Amino acid sequence: MSVDILPPSLQATLTEQSAVTHGFAGNDTTEISPSELATTVDVSEVVGATGATSTQQISEGDAHLAVRPQFGRLDSGDTMLGAVPVDKHAAEELVVVTPEQASVAEDPLRSIPRLNYSYPPNQAADIPVEPIALVESKGLHRLRIASAFLTLFLAGWNGGSTGALLPYIEANYKINYARVSLLFVSTFLGYIVAAACAGTLSRRVGFGHAMLISIIIELAGNIINSSQQVNFGLMCFGFFVVGTAFATQFGLCNAYFATLNKPLMWTSILHGIYGLGSFASPQVATAMVSRGVPYHFFYTTNIALNIPVFALAWFAYRNLHALPQQPNERADGYSGSVLRATLTSRAVWTLATFLMLYVGAEESLGGWIVSYVLEVRKGSPEGASWVASSFYLGVALGRIFLPPLSMLIGERRAVIIYLVFAIGLECIAWFVPVLASTAVCTAFVGVAISTFYAAAITTGGKLVPRSMHADAFALMSSVGQSGSAFWPLIIGIMSTKKGIWVVEPTVVALLGAQGICWLLVPKVGRRVE
Repeated sequence: MSVDILPPSLQATLTEQSAVTHGFAGNDTTEISPSELATTVDVSEVVGATGATSTQQISEGDAHLAVRPQFGRLDSGDTMLGAVPVDKHAAEELVVVTPEQASVAEDPLRSIPRLNYSYPPNQAADIPVEPIALVESKGLHRLRIASAFLTLFLAGWNGGSTGALLPYIEANYKINYARVSLLFVSTFLGYIVAAACAGTLSRRVGFGHAMLISIIIELAGNIINSSQQVNFGLMCFGFFVVGTAFATQFGLCNAYFATLNKPLMWTSILHGIYGLGSFASPQVATAMVSRGVPYHFFYTTNIALNIPVFALAWFAYRNLHALPQQPNERADGYSGSVLRATLTSRAVWTLATFLMLYVGAEESLGGWIVSYVLEVRKGSPEGASWVASSFYLGVALGRIFLPPLSMLIGERRAVIIYLVFAIGLECIAWFVPVLASTAVCTAFVGVAISTFYAAAITTGGKLVPRSMHADAFALMSSVGQSGSAFWPLIIGIMSTKKGIWVVEPTVVALLGAQGICWLLVPKVGRRVE
C-alpha cells in the first residue's frame, strides 16, 4: 500500500472543514440531531479513492448521544469525507513514500536493528577478546616479576642440591638407593597437598597472602633440614614441608606470569632463573661437603635466601588479592565448583601428565647423574658435580634463549623437534662409554628439553579459563613435580637391584612418553607475539 502525505496547508483546511461539518475540534463533541446528521454527511459508509470503506451505523433512537465519527484505516488519499480532490499545484507537493518507508512511519521502532538473543548465551570464545591486564604501576609490575624470579631461584637452589648431596646422605644414614629415594616420595606428598589446597588458599586469603604463607612454610622446612643429621624420618618430613611450599609457589608464579604480555617469553625466563639456581647449588654443596662440612649445613644457605625472598614478596604481592579474568569468563559458572571443573578438564590432566614425565626425566637425570658418573663412568666427585651443573646450566640457558625460536616455529612443533634431538643425544650418552661424551650430551639434553615446562604452562593458559588458573596451574605444577619424586624413586629401586646404569635408558623412555603425551594435548591457535 502506497501512502501519499498531504501538504500541511491542505491538511489544515481539511481539518477545519471536518471540525465545522461534524461539530468537533480536537476532543470536543457537539450534540446534533439525527436529521442534521443525515443532511450534513452520510457517514454510514465512507468510500475511499481506492475503494477502501469505513462503516458506521447510527440508530435514530440514539439522538441523545454525542456522536463522534469513527475512524477507520483508509488509504492515505482518503479522509473521513471521502476522496479529497487535489489541484495540480498541490499534487506537485505530494511526497510519495515507499511501502518500506511507510511501515517505518507507522512504527518508528522498526528502524532500530533487532538484536537476537539466545539462551544459553553463545560462548564468547567465538569472539576474539583481548586479555585483561593487571592494573598495576610499572614499578610494581617490575617488583612482582623480580620477586617471582628470586622465589624460583631459591626453589631451584634447593632442588638442584639434592643430587649432589645424595651420596653423602646415603653415607651419613648408611642407607641404600631405594631408601634414600624416600626423600623424593616425601617431596611428592607435599606436591599432592599443594595441588589440593593451593587454589582454595589463594581464594580464601588472597593471591599475595597465599604466596607469603608458602614462603614461611618453606622457611620452616629449611630450618628442619639444617638443624639435624641424625633422624632420617625428620629429614623426610622437612622435604615434605619444602615440597608443599615449592609447589604452591610454582603454581602461583605460573598463574601470574600467564597474565603478562608475551607469557611464553616471560615464563621461559622465570624457569630459566629456576635453572640458574639449580646450576649454582650443586657447586656450592659439593664445595662444602668435600671440605668436611656436614651436608645439613648447606640448608643454612636456603634460610639465608628465604629472608630476602619473603621481604621482596611482601612488598610485591601483599595487596594482590586475585588475578583478573577474561570478559568471556563468568565467575558464577565456576563459583563453588572451580576445583571440580579443574579436576574434570582434559586439557589440565593431559598437560599435567606431560609435565610429570618431563620433570621426572629432568630430575632423574639431574638427581642421579652424579651417582651414575661416579659408578659407571668412574669420574671424580668434582667431575660428577660439574656434569650435573652443566645439565642445569643447559636448562637455564635454553629457557632464556630458545623461546624466540619456539615462537617462530610454533610451540607445538618446537616441542616435537626438541624431543627428537634430546632422545638422540641421550642415546649417545648411554652407548658411548666416555665421560666427556656423557658430560657434553647431558648438557645439550638440558638445552633441548628446557622450554617444555614453559610451553605446557602457556598452552594451558590458552586452553584453561582464567578463573581456573590458580587451581589448574597448582594441579599441573603439583602433578608435574610429583614426577620428580616418582621417577627418581623408580630409578632408585631399579638401581638397587640392577645397578645405577638404568638411569640412561629410563630417561630415554620418559622422553619418548613425553612425545606421545604432547601429541594428545588439544590443539590451540598459534600465538602471535
